[in-house]
Amino acid sequence: MIDTYDVAIIGAGVSGLYAAYKMREQGFTVRGFDAAAGIGGTWYWNRYPGARFDSESYSYQYSFSQAIVNEWQWSEKFAGQPEIERYLNFVADRLDLRREFELGSRVETLRYDEASQMWEIVTAAGRRAMARYVVAATGFLSAPQPPDYEGEGDFKGLTAHSARWPREGIDVRGKRVGVIGSGPTAVQIVQSVAPDAGHLTLFQRTANWCTPLRNTQLTAAEQQELAAQASDIVALCKRTFAGFIHDMDPRMSTEVTDKAERLAKYQELYERGGFALWFANYSDMFTNRDFANEVSEFLAEKIRNRVNDPATAEKLIPKNHPFGTKRPPGEKNYYEIFNRDNIELVDLRATPVTRITPTGVETTAGSHELDILIYATGFQSLTGALLRMDIRGENGVTLQEKWSDGPRTHLGVQIAGFPNFFVTSGPHHPAVFCNATRCAETVIEWIADCLVHMRNNGRTVIQSTPGAEEHWTEYCYNSVKGLIIEDMRDSWFFGNNNPDNKAEKRFLLWAGSVPDFNLTYADVAAQGYRGFEIR
Repeated sequence: MIDTYDVAIIGAGVSGLYAAYKMREQGFTVRGFDAAAGIGGTWYWNRYPGARFDSESYSYQYSFSQAIVNEWQWSEKFAGQPEIERYLNFVADRLDLRREFELGSRVETLRYDEASQMWEIVTAAGRRAMARYVVAATGFLSAPQPPDYEGEGDFKGLTAHSARWPREGIDVRGKRVGVIGSGPTAVQIVQSVAPDAGHLTLFQRTANWCTPLRNTQLTAAEQQELAAQASDIVALCKRTFAGFIHDMDPRMSTEVTDKAERLAKYQELYERGGFALWFANYSDMFTNRDFANEVSEFLAEKIRNRVNDPATAEKLIPKNHPFGTKRPPGEKNYYEIFNRDNIELVDLRATPVTRITPTGVETTAGSHELDILIYATGFQSLTGALLRMDIRGENGVTLQEKWSDGPRTHLGVQIAGFPNFFVTSGPHHPAVFCNATRCAETVIEWIADCLVHMRNNGRTVIQSTPGAEEHWTEYCYNSVKGLIIEDMRDSWFFGNNNPDNKAEKRFLLWAGSVPDFNLTYADVAAQGYRGFEIR
């Protein structure tokens, strides 16, 4: 006999845990599935050295339970992966959520049965279950991007992808270590392992604008104060552009005609740390290229002052995008790492990788002998985790077929032709800008309220109408117009790192603000779930 549930949840990370709690609190039977052997989602898999929050711990934590806020105390302003994983396990135990999940259970197939109006879930081990509704809490950066270099399988040393770091860790002491990548993950790894490595080679694919994180330990008094202020912190996050504690200056940069005054502001935000330079700057950060270039030159001078070798400094300064068009990695002494004798920077734009050899990496400029090779090559973003499952909606249409010319959604939460299937952080969601937990809570609460609304009205099926889906998708495409990031066609914002995205490069996110995101969801619900067919 096949077990049947009201709601199946795919993923036991930040979104999946809250979805399980919220649905259960509303009286629905729940069953969660996760491929990992433990709770945590992103924070279970990404355990590489230096992995930590880039948003303040107390702004990322769940807000729905003051008891949990009071009982958990963060040790750092920007907590590291081990503490974040412990926090999520604490929440799971505190709310007795662990019993709702089947861990080590990878969902391979989801099929909608039109006769029963139920979804069939099949795992890699052959476990079968049925559910009226499915919530895909699979995350937007959770499907690792495998390396695509010739000879990748030939290397005889130790190889690891940053998103699948071994639980036992990797001993780099005295070893020749290579890191391929230069995004936030690579920055965290390099600054963490360089002091212990015998020699470290960073194969930089694209230089990024890094800003100081300014992490600190939190005292007992600060912990108590932050717990007391938790509701105010969440209220602040709900009214800021991206859901962080940083609020944009209402002035435009052009209103401040004194350049010295603008530079003084940049310096203050640089010293404040975190995303302050990005999200507490003047309000035309995303629309004024001259302003973005000025901030970029401010940061370029910081790099030149911190890196002793001028040639190395220039390699570390991005030349293909201004500050603010990518999520900036938070760093601690990252640039000073390149002043060490055991560090080598290889610019792959100048000397690309030709192949991986049994003993290391070969570029057009020569060979690099390695003992350990780390791929910090990122993720197949937004759609990767969904498209890796065999998801079949009405008439047996697969999600791959549905999205063959690019993802289409309504509100980023539903897909026409896939009834009762919800996504918490896929395409057409303000994911890249949003403080993840803040947006996750909004989406999950909206889904839970929707299911309660249907139950109260004797309805069992909901799906987006094709017209609403087309409208929202086009709205998301257009949301990037007039923004500087519109020119970043080679970024994951446009699906360039996901081979399953076969369409022309279209914007895969929504570039609106978090307050607008919240208002949009509330307005759709208030109008009887406008754009959705409920029957």
